[in-house]
Amino acid sequence: MIRKFFFLLTICVFGISSIQAQEVWDLERCIRYAQENSFQVKQADISIQNSELTNKQSRLSRYPTLNGSGSYAFNFGRSIDPTTNQFESQTIQSNNWALQSGVVVYNGFQTKNSIKQSEFDIMAAKEDKNDIVNNLSLSVAQAYLQIMLVEDQITISKNRLQQTKDQMERTIKLINIGTLPASNKVDLEAQLASDEQVLIANENSLTLAYLSLKQLLNLDPYYDIRVDRPEVMVPVDGNPDNFTVDLLYAEALKSQPAILANEHRQKSSEIGVDIARGGLQPTVTAFGNLSTNYSNLGIRSTGTQSVQSYLGDLVLGSDTIPLNLENERQIFEKSPYFNQLTDNFSQAVGVSVNIPIFNGGRQRIAIQRAELGVLSSEYAAEQTKVQLKADIQRALTDAQGAMRQLEATEKALEAQQNAFENAEKRYKLGALSTYDYARAKDNMDIAKSNVVSSKYDYIFKLKVLDYYLGKNISF
Repeated sequence: MIRKFFFLLTICVFGISSIQAQEVWDLERCIRYAQENSFQVKQADISIQNSELTNKQSRLSRYPTLNGSGSYAFNFGRSIDPTTNQFESQTIQSNNWALQSGVVVYNGFQTKNSIKQSEFDIMAAKEDKNDIVNNLSLSVAQAYLQIMLVEDQITISKNRLQQTKDQMERTIKLINIGTLPASNKVDLEAQLASDEQVLIANENSLTLAYLSLKQLLNLDPYYDIRVDRPEVMVPVDGNPDNFTVDLLYAEALKSQPAILANEHRQKSSEIGVDIARGGLQPTVTAFGNLSTNYSNLGIRSTGTQSVQSYLGDLVLGSDTIPLNLENERQIFEKSPYFNQLTDNFSQAVGVSVNIPIFNGGRQRIAIQRAELGVLSSEYAAEQTKVQLKADIQRALTDAQGAMRQLEATEKALEAQQNAFENAEKRYKLGALSTYDYARAKDNMDIAKSNVVSSKYDYIFKLKVLDYYLGKNISF
């Protein structure tokens, strides 16, 4: 008894824990989570960041460049001393420092056009992301509705199974009192097994439906969630017969990200032609630099020294006069490092012009490639529009067909319910066999399932039309 008590307590504890761990997600949360964790969306974010970096680089290219350099070298044998430009036949240690700056004054407006082109590329990348997000939202909504559909089918299956069990109890009682033959029980046992099989199949379908949703959300398959079940009603004012292909197409052209992305790419390719043509024009660059150097052979003057040179004697008669020549001689010593850097400091400013004359036809070919890029972007834009119109035509046809299918299944359900009520009365009076009764019940349950399937299919088809109208996906 004690063991049984602890066993039941353990089951209760784990049951409560699992219920607490289960989360209920609504459609808005599912869509938001899918967008935040989709690898496709993250890749689109990277594409946007790359386009923004290209734009940033194009903007920064308008500013002057500034670069510093330094070197320390050992020269052996006969080489030039960088501080005196004299040939020396000994080892020379030299050090050089320089600072260079330059700015492009004119390059055929290539920099300006590159900035404009990168801005259109950013807008195209953002629209690409919006297209991925919209398609992902639509897929999540479809998976969400599929779960609700299967759950409704499970409810129908459970009700049907319970009705069969109740019928089994009544039949057994009637058999025991001799009102019905024993063969009726066999028929109901077969029906009971069939109902259980349908329920199990629907439960498996629910597991697969949740797995599909979790894959779209990039969730672990074992993460326990349940979808919130809002009251989803068929829109009264959502009659697809009120729409036309031209109306939907006109709205889609203004809102569909794929169309907008192609428009931005087309403008970007047109600017690419201007950039390529700019390569045929001269490039004017202003530059300046500062430099200094040092050599271990560098010397400096520290002053002068008087030096007398004896030239001989001058004899004038009996007198002898010694001749001496006095001159000044420079005194040198090794020049210190920082003194050389100061003494050898030099500056330069200037303007350079690069005029393209002939470069193997590369620039002409670049222009032709850019013009082909314009044609390619135009064809891509037109192809996307043609595909969009075909998709809208199919979506509108599907929605209209789904509406008529729902109307037909609702009429069929009403007829099957009336037929079942009549069969149930006849069965209770013993005027109908168990087999015929079960068949009438099957037909009614199938009709209920068809209505549920048609309802959710119609709702989703209407959401597809909302998608082309640029509306948010919601229930």
